[in-house]
Amino acid sequence: MRPGLIKNNNQLLMGFGMFITCNQFTLAKGFTRMDAFMVTFSVVLLAAIVYAGSWIGGEKRRIWVCAHHLQTLGRAFDDYSRDHDGALPAALIDNGTKSTSWDREIAGYLNAKWIKGQAPESQPALAAKIAPIFKCPSDRELHGNANARSYSMTAYDLNRAGWPPKADSTGGLGLSLDERTIAQARAIDAAESPDYRPAIKFSQVTAPDDTALLVEHISILNALWSSKLASIASSHEQFAGKTFAAKDFHGGKMNYLMADGHVELMSPAESAGLMGGVWTIRKGD
Repeated sequence: MRPGLIKNNNQLLMGFGMFITCNQFTLAKGFTRMDAFMVTFSVVLLAAIVYAGSWIGGEKRRIWVCAHHLQTLGRAFDDYSRDHDGALPAALIDNGTKSTSWDREIAGYLNAKWIKGQAPESQPALAAKIAPIFKCPSDRELHGNANARSYSMTAYDLNRAGWPPKADSTGGLGLSLDERTIAQARAIDAAESPDYRPAIKFSQVTAPDDTALLVEHISILNALWSSKLASIASSHEQFAGKTFAAKDFHGGKMNYLMADGHVELMSPAESAGLMGGVWTIRKGD
């Protein structure tokens, strides 16, 4: 029994090691009923402040970890481009004979033991090791048996933006390729090789510090190794969460990996600017 408190019944309220009777109690001399109330109120208030502070501090750390993941992915894109004459992987390819997505293409640059050319499904242990890099720790969406992928490439619509990309292009960096778009680009490039695939190169990006390569894309459908949602067209599509609200994710902001490798935290509206913002190759949007 704590000093200054005499118990008269067995119904107790416990808070941080202090026991106070809920119905009747007799107070020792000098310790009033109001004193007991104020002590209890102070303890509860302090606990609420500590809890809120730990959550806010935790989210700041999650934002930092998310940015670190994006920077790691950015280095993998850079390594991929060195092996492919400066070209970026397509956001997705589905042409009937080949189906792949950007995460599959850069996976081999995230683990030295990865066997390039082999699918993640054929090396599940290594795939499990690198899977967390593709997920922001603030992404709480449920994905069933699939791993979450919190990021997508900014979309380049070959039909709308034209081919090849120009300095004033209104497209992003993530090509979506099927038989039709490959045929269109082949005709323009006068390519004869049967293995021809159109690709955007880092050298075509005139403002790499202001052009997004990967953006956060929160959706239950954005799953690792899937071509679905591998690219995203606008900032309006970035948050499609069902488990939590947009304001509870990075305080309503998103991380953006730029083509030069640095990460910026801003709101989706800020990222879009007046004429496309970081979503287009065009400089100064």
